[in-house]
Amino acid sequence: MNSPFAILSLIICIPFVGMLFVLTAKDDAENATHNVSNVALFTILANLVMIWRVFMLVDEKTLRLQLFEKFDWLSVPDINLVFAVDNLSLLMILAVHLIILSGVIFIRQETAGQKPLMVSTLLFLSMTTGFFVAADIFSFFIFFEAMLLPLFMQIGMFGEFKKTERLGGFFLYNLIGAFILFVAVMLIYKFYGSLTLDRSDEILWDKNNGYIIWGALMLGFVSRIPVWPFHHWISSVTSKIHNPLVFIASSILPLSGIYGLVRFWPQHIPEAVSGYFIWVYVIGTVTMLFISLIGFIHKDAQYKIFAFVTVYYIMYLLGIFSGNHLILLNIGYALFGFLLVFGALEVVAAYVYRQERLYDSTSSGFLCRAKRLSLIYSFLTFAAAGFPVSAMFTNNFLILSQLLSVNIQLGTLLMLACIIAAAALVREMFRLKTDTKECILGKNEDLPMGLFIFMLFVVFMLLMSFIRPLWFVISE
Repeated sequence: MNSPFAILSLIICIPFVGMLFVLTAKDDAENATHNVSNVALFTILANLVMIWRVFMLVDEKTLRLQLFEKFDWLSVPDINLVFAVDNLSLLMILAVHLIILSGVIFIRQETAGQKPLMVSTLLFLSMTTGFFVAADIFSFFIFFEAMLLPLFMQIGMFGEFKKTERLGGFFLYNLIGAFILFVAVMLIYKFYGSLTLDRSDEILWDKNNGYIIWGALMLGFVSRIPVWPFHHWISSVTSKIHNPLVFIASSILPLSGIYGLVRFWPQHIPEAVSGYFIWVYVIGTVTMLFISLIGFIHKDAQYKIFAFVTVYYIMYLLGIFSGNHLILLNIGYALFGFLLVFGALEVVAAYVYRQERLYDSTSSGFLCRAKRLSLIYSFLTFAAAGFPVSAMFTNNFLILSQLLSVNIQLGTLLMLACIIAAAALVREMFRLKTDTKECILGKNEDLPMGLFIFMLFVVFMLLMSFIRPLWFVISE
């Protein structure tokens, strides 16, 4: 099925056009900061309407790519840009837009650095959308790497750490991963032509090229996931970021690695190769335990959220390596709830952090005196801890069951890491509920009404996703 009116290209272009409007805004204009944030909000909301329209066009009962768009690029070699979507890619696009929107609503209260932050955010949103609608190996690789440019901009301008040292490590890890993936793309093109992602099963395991191609693909994708030894670049950057928009963007980057593995995971893996997967389980489980324990003892609430995000990304990685294709579908639905939970939790945690710095006061007792903040924070914490309030619960249960069946010892340790990461968040929530005389937060400093209403909408989305992930889809 071809796309009507190039609608997929449109949802890529809308954030880019919004970025151009923000970029051309005069810095010295009256209310420039407020106007810039309004443009960003309008752009994201407009694209959400278009995304909902795309959901109406796809057939939710099929797992194949739909709404194809093809654009000629080069004739020699024959390279085209191909766009298409399915339920998985659309869910990722929707979740990314919603969590970035929550960050923009929060950030619009700030005044410093509004314009460069919105420019980089909208550019990142455009490139990320392009990544999820890319349907051939070249479009996929182009947007896979294009996501890095606006993220470099955000981290360089708004990261709260030793920028030169951290950016150097961030650049090096991603450069190596990009080179490895580029090698894989070139080999695929040489032996199989410009494949679309739904034909990735045509890449065979053979002694001449198959092992090299699959090895390069897996290394290229895993290099973006915070598992040892690739965990250093993201832990050194993300765990120190208190700007919710930058944290959300840097935490979306590992999603590209998970999504790439889901898209390219082969139907059949030789026993000689699958025998080595036990080392992936060992390394992943040890990394999860290490990060979750640090998150539990660390005093910084930001690191606790980072630990939660890292543990779950690695769990989904291990779920992919289990080789069960039904689990791949569960991972897609789990990621939707996971993105909404961590994005919204980061925004409300950033609000607590901002109030703490504003009043130079301890955050203990904040949830006792701010009822709206307490409601949202508590719900999101329980959702992150694994309570049955979102699609994460059912899908994570199936993923963990599969991992336990693969290796019960490692699966038990993996569950322990998830429990520790969840316990760290729950303990932080109870700390915020413990009233103290040192806390001077009053009722007037509660969550702003606009942000509260949006968070209620996110809560509604999470609850409905538990009932039926695609409840809002009415196929024509």
